Amino acid sequence: MRTTSVPRLPLLLLLALVWPGGAGGVRITELDVPAVALEGDDVHLRCDYEDEGGSSLYTLKWYKDDQEFFRHQPGRAPREGDDHCRDHHLYHVDGVTVDCWVSTERDVVLQSVTKATSGDYQCEVIGEHPKFRKETRRARLTIFSEDLRAPLLLGAEESYSLMDYVTLNCSSLNTEYMPELTWLINNRPVNQSMVREVDSRTAGLVFQVRPEHFQRGEINVACVTSLGPRHKMSTPVQLPNRDGPSVKGYFFNTGHRMEASGALFILATLSQLRTPR
Repeated sequence: MRTTSVPRLPLLLLLALVWPGGAGGVRITELDVPAVALEGDDVHLRCDYEDEGGSSLYTLKWYKDDQEFFRHQPGRAPREGDDHCRDHHLYHVDGVTVDCWVSTERDVVLQSVTKATSGDYQCEVIGEHPKFRKETRRARLTIFSEDLRAPLLLGAEESYSLMDYVTLNCSSLNTEYMPELTWLINNRPVNQSMVREVDSRTAGLVFQVRPEHFQRGEINVACVTSLGPRHKMSTPVQLPNRDGPSVKGYFFNTGHRMEASGALFILATLSQLRTPR
């Protein structure tokens, strides 16, 4: 019995057309929309993409709450005008002001945002003819009006000895939003095993004092409150060594200790040098 074989080349072409992405297109590789910002900030939006299967970009669009406000379309005639803004096509949407002087096809900058700028932001890319494959991604941006405030740090004692336990609390004073609270010991992030959640607005710090904690006779602790990558405030506290020399007993430029007897000798010598004969 003779069997009929299906030609391989037409079959491969058919699979390329019906298989998702088989015929190529443009794919979004990164969407970066800050989750939060403060009024007056400039907010950077990024939508990166790559070509697949020999396709190229037909158009890239940005939407706020499903309303288009920015379009980049290679090969399209620029808008009338003699400035940089003519290279992009902008559309009016409440709360959105694009800085076209620094915006590019992948990066869009929103100027001096307000609470009206809050919303869902969507990037859409469409590949070239013949398939015009489309891909979208979206993320939420929220704008707050209250300035970030330095946190309240409580619980520090006058001094500490080795093996004592340090127990501190750090509370956010902001009311419109809850910023992130983090701890530093001697300018280094603490191990998360030291952090305790006291309540929704307070983070605690508990650790046992070790010799390596003291630097120049003190432990430097700070609570840092932050809103996004651009806004940070900190409240520091110094915890002196109860049993050793304080920071006042050190030369600040070398870190070496100066004993009291040595200091008295230097003062006495200077006094003798200044005494008129």
